[in-house]
Amino acid sequence: MGELITFITVDNCLEAIEVYKEVFGAELQGDITMLEDVTGMEKHKGKVGHSTLKIGSNRVFINDALDDQPLIKGDRIQLVLDLETEDNLRTAFDKLKIDGNVVQELEEVFWGALFGTVKDKFGVTWQLYFGHK
Repeated sequence: MGELITFITVDNCLEAIEVYKEVFGAELQGDITMLEDVTGMEKHKGKVGHSTLKIGSNRVFINDALDDQPLIKGDRIQLVLDLETEDNLRTAFDKLKIDGNVVQELEEVFWGALFGTVKDKFGVTWQLYFGHK
């Protein structure tokens, strides 16, 4: 299978990053993607669209909640699965959407991956992708 990554959505991502650095010795990996720099997302000025922290041997993705998409209790933590093949991705996505809800259909996204999000019948939100470039 692929790597399982925890994805945390918070109300103040830049502050959370600093707290997690201090508390856990987390290290920022790569750049912070600010939504104002993403075409079509400019209205979310000051909001983090994506960042990656390394905590021990684990990666944690973290971003900001959007004002026009308030979080529902229980949706602050999602699981991200980086799958090894496109077939694995499509099979997992199709099986998870049975009795679940598709949040975002599978599509090529700006960071170069095939990506989709589904909330399964148990209420767990899975972000699945393949082919990150």
